[in-house]
Parts: sequence; structure tokens; C-alpha cells
Amino acid sequence: MLPPPPVRVLVADRDPAVRTRLAAVLDEADGIELVGAAGDAASARATLRRRLPDVVLLDMRLAPLGPVARRPAVLVLATFDSESGILRALRDGAAGFVLRSARRNELIKVVRLAADGHVVLSPDASRRLVSAATRLSGPRDERLAQVDRLTAREREVLIGIGSALSNAEIATRLGVPEPVVRAVVSQVVRKLDCAHRTAAGLLAYERGLCRPGAEPAETP
Repeated sequence: MLPPPPVRVLVADRDPAVRTRLAAVLDEADGIELVGAAGDAASARATLRRRLPDVVLLDMRLAPLGPVARRPAVLVLATFDSESGILRALRDGAAGFVLRSARRNELIKVVRLAADGHVVLSPDASRRLVSAATRLSGPRDERLAQVDRLTAREREVLIGIGSALSNAEIATRLGVPEPVVRAVVSQVVRKLDCAHRTAAGLLAYERGLCRPGAEPAETP
């Protein structure tokens, strides 16, 4: 059987040092093909149209890139003080977020998840969004009460979402088939009245069900 094609990635960041580091990490990663590294919006748009990447790592200062023929998954490169901008981009359809200072393994993981169609947040970026997540939908107390009404299985899956796990990884952790996890994810997103799984994952952090870079917290 032939191996799957590599994930084609474009890096677009105004900071040359950040751009160079991210490009170097991705260029060396197995199963990832770096198709370009742009420092401005015009260059990013040109490379996007010419090279057709699957994933774009996009500096918030360059967003949005405007309409293109083929929509890649956009991972916004966030900073420690950009919560409001991240939430705005989330509502505008970004596939997820990763800190510009993300560690190598974390960066590669979220790129692969985004290429597979998941809406993702790196654990470090999630931590920065917990306080801002209260603005995503509804009053804080109401949303926390909705989390408390989830079944035990739904809560386990929510913890997996908040831990930036894919459906397959959640299935392995819980010892259930992946289609079961997929169905429960849909139930959780609907019950919590979230736009997508990323918003639900942020709610898991706010409720204290999981912590970035740590094992899941004990259920309160």
C-alpha cells in the first residue's frame, strides 16, 4: 500500500525569526511538505494559489488572506496577549490556533490534526483562552451547569477534546470504537450549544476538567 501524500503546509508570518523557525521544524517533519514561507499577505496569497497547501500557519497580523479557489485549514499563529483576536478568528472559521512559540512536537501534531479536518487548539494556546472563553456563548454559570449535566461518557470525551486529542486518540484512551467517539463529540457540542469542538474544549478548561500540559484533572 502506498503511503498517504504528505501534508502540504504554508507558513506566513511577518517575523523573520519566527517564520524561519517554524519552516525549519515543518521541513524536517515526516509526512509534511513545506510549500512556502511568506512574510506578507501578498506573498502568502500568491503561494497559496500556486502551491495549494492543505494547512496554512497564519500570523494574525496577516489575516484574513481573502477568497481563494481551494480553502486550506488555517491555523492562526497566536501570541500570549491575543485572546480577543483569536476568538474573533475562531468565529470567522479558523481551523485552530497554536502559539508562535509552540514546541516542535506540539506544532507537528496540530498541523496533522488540522489537515485531517479537526478544529484544534494547542494546549498552550488553550490555556491563554480560558478566561476569554466566557465570551463565546452564553453566561458563564449557565455554561458550567450544562457541563455538569453531561453523562459520564460525554464528560470523558469532552476531556479528550480539551486535551487536543483526535477522535482516534480519544477512542484509544477510552477503549471504544472511533465512530462512537465521533457520535459523542457531536452530542457534546450540541448539548453545550457550541459552534464546534474547539469551543467545547475551551469550556472543559474553564470547568477545570483538564489542564494544558498535564493529565486530565479530577472531575469536580
